[in-house]
Amino acid sequence: MVLTTAQQRALNDALPQAKAAMRALFNRQNSQNGQKGRGNRRQNNNLARMQPSYNHAKGSMPDLTKGNWQQTPASTNILAPRGFGYYDAFTHDPYSVATHMSVGPATPIVGSTVCQTNLNTKASSTVSGTVLEAGFKMLIVQPAPGENQAVMYEASSALGTDIISHTPFPCSQLTADPPTSAIPTRCSLRIRNWTQDIALGGTVRVLRATTGLAINVLATTNQELVELADKVRNHARTRTYSGRELSNPMQKNATVVDQGRATTFVPWGVIAHGSQLPWALMEGWGSVAIPPFTATLHDPAFTPIIILFEPFQARVDGGDIGNSYEVVVRSQFLGHYVQGSMLANMAIAAPSLGDGMNRLRNAEEAKGSTLERITMKALDAAPTIMNVASALGPLARRAGMLALTAA
Repeated sequence: MVLTTAQQRALNDALPQAKAAMRALFNRQNSQNGQKGRGNRRQNNNLARMQPSYNHAKGSMPDLTKGNWQQTPASTNILAPRGFGYYDAFTHDPYSVATHMSVGPATPIVGSTVCQTNLNTKASSTVSGTVLEAGFKMLIVQPAPGENQAVMYEASSALGTDIISHTPFPCSQLTADPPTSAIPTRCSLRIRNWTQDIALGGTVRVLRATTGLAINVLATTNQELVELADKVRNHARTRTYSGRELSNPMQKNATVVDQGRATTFVPWGVIAHGSQLPWALMEGWGSVAIPPFTATLHDPAFTPIIILFEPFQARVDGGDIGNSYEVVVRSQFLGHYVQGSMLANMAIAAPSLGDGMNRLRNAEEAKGSTLERITMKALDAAPTIMNVASALGPLARRAGMLALTAA
């Protein structure tokens, strides 16, 4: 009697003295399966010749671009993708990362930062009599190798020569157990205007910068910050939103701006002296300290995201109140820790995916500076998520399936 593929494989793997008894057992099983009546005329060998249930290569994720994402989870086991692609740090597990080239073993880490202090719009003002607006607040978010993942800048006074004021937003997780060195892998932000509905208003501008910025809280003047804000307003890629639009939470992801720096481990939390950095000398900062956030902002690996809160005061019950915002930042890194420590023992060898990472980066770059509503379905994320999942091979379950949630 013909054996099934599984039976033949088991027979081949059996010990020589057990093969005769195993073959007799399989023959009895197949004979009994064929004698179950006319209503169940099926043979195991026929099942072995049936087409497998999947229509894609083993070890790869199914192609969700054929309309599967349009099905409802109530009637199918196919999951519809949500989120905003590979660079969404809120959706993806920090272990589901790949690099453009091999970087060796490192520990995936993630930290969340809530930016809320002093993020409220204020009245219009000017600096040193200039016609440029100076009552704004500028929040910059980036994955920096230090405790601060976002810093808010504003004019400190009406004098253009005074040094700017700033509010840093440290990450408690990255402060409590920092690595010795790290490279960024993802950084995303979510912004929401939580002002009462009657007072909603104002203007917020968003720019995902593709080049570095020279801002130092110890050297940049109010006039220089005002001029930078005006450049952000006039940039071709800047997107403008009303305060009412942002009453619904929206999201933006950073993407790779320098592939070389995105694969180079940088010492964590190092404060350099301006005289040690040629570009700082050119900026006239030779005698001041250069913290990690400032150094990374000038030579970024991932795109800094600039959020410009324009001046606005709403009159409610005879008083003027500004709009209050909350920005949540989530940053992911591959970090090096001291050998023998617990986190060092959790290091993995992240897979390298050259051409695949280029496709993912291009897909994210194509979105420009536009914010995305968190409640919307990002159907275009399906092919990119599945492509990287297929290319990662053994990590497909992490990089692909963890990137999907039910619609």
